[in-house]
Amino acid sequence: MKLEKMRKVLEKSLAPKRFKHSIAVYETALELADVHKVDAETREKIAVSALLHDCGREVPTKESVAKMEELGLPLDYVEKNQPILLHSKLGVYYAKEKYGVTDADVLDGISFHTTGKANMSVLAMIVFLADMLEPARDFPGVEELRVLARKDLEAAMIMAYSNTTKYLLEGGLLIHPNCIEGYNQLLLKKKASCN
Repeated sequence: MKLEKMRKVLEKSLAPKRFKHSIAVYETALELADVHKVDAETREKIAVSALLHDCGREVPTKESVAKMEELGLPLDYVEKNQPILLHSKLGVYYAKEKYGVTDADVLDGISFHTTGKANMSVLAMIVFLADMLEPARDFPGVEELRVLARKDLEAAMIMAYSNTTKYLLEGGLLIHPNCIEGYNQLLLKKKASCN
């Protein structure tokens, strides 16, 4: 399916506010792709991944555990207790089944845009950060993170993981192991490069 067709299908599938967010993430991701001079093929994949990152939101959060079970998709104890995270896994399912996406890099960007993970690709980091930094996002430190994301994706990911962890701790929410593993991996990489 071509990108413009995906856009039209997505618009019919999501609430207007969520669709507007998806377009903002798509635009932010392409800006980051251009700033970081990714090649044309990766840029195209970023476009699809960012546009569809929230396509799993067509399933309401309160119904997502049941939908995952109905589809026979695996879910871990964190996702079961914080079903908001499941829209990324449902997004991978819908990206494949509804939008015809088969590219593993594109699907990874969708899959890990909520939790991150260790050893993320540039594509996945850009989608993750674009979701956090699109223009409507407003939280303490967002401007600093926007500036950093334009300079150094890995440093921005470390800051994003740190901000997310603090937010989750303050809210008494569970922290997904992927978030911790992603943070640890990048921090160790940064420390090794300083030695």
